Amino acid sequence: MKTMIAEQLINYMVPPLKPGDDIARAKQWMDEFRVKELPVVSENKLLGFVSEELLYDSEIMHPEVGAYPLMGQSCIVPASSHYYDILKVQNDHRMDMVAVVFDDQFKGVVLISDILKEFAKTAIVNSQGAIITLQSSLNDYSLAQISKVVEMNGSTVLGANIKPDLDDPSLIEIVLRINHQDVNQIATGLSKSGYKVTSSFNTEDNSFDEKDRFGLLMKFLDP
Repeated sequence: MKTMIAEQLINYMVPPLKPGDDIARAKQWMDEFRVKELPVVSENKLLGFVSEELLYDSEIMHPEVGAYPLMGQSCIVPASSHYYDILKVQNDHRMDMVAVVFDDQFKGVVLISDILKEFAKTAIVNSQGAIITLQSSLNDYSLAQISKVVEMNGSTVLGANIKPDLDDPSLIEIVLRINHQDVNQIATGLSKSGYKVTSSFNTEDNSFDEKDRFGLLMKFLDP
């Protein structure tokens, strides 16, 4: 991935609104830039975001953007933040964009769709292969051991992530991206090494679209 930090991922095509901007402008910009929210900024300070849902709510009608209840005041990252941190903030707020600040000054927004486009260029997505999810206790987890089993079967681990198992706090879920389509021998080897293989799927299907890529991205990055 060529661009890794927030300031390099800012989309300068998406303009900020001012509190005094009329609603017609906000709606026009949302439609023009195909976004569901826009930042509201005053004197280079982020006041929050106004959402499309609020602007089209017939029970809430104000002439100016600043009169609406804004959201996402803490949906911000420093300019030097890695894209992992951007996705963490986005996931916490369930928004399509994150504001970037430097010395508390608003610099712009990063669209999650732009991160997805960059991520789609990486080997994790573009290489032939599959996803395997495993279950293990944290004490028994060894990426070196897992990689050895995968490599013994003629494949390579392109990416790996661990997170708590949702059903059993004493266990962890391990998500592997490998550059091999046939996972049967690998799954057998991992099982013999003490790992429980809970699922696997091939990513070679042409129907592996942008929505699937986002799901794959969050498999690796979702805490």
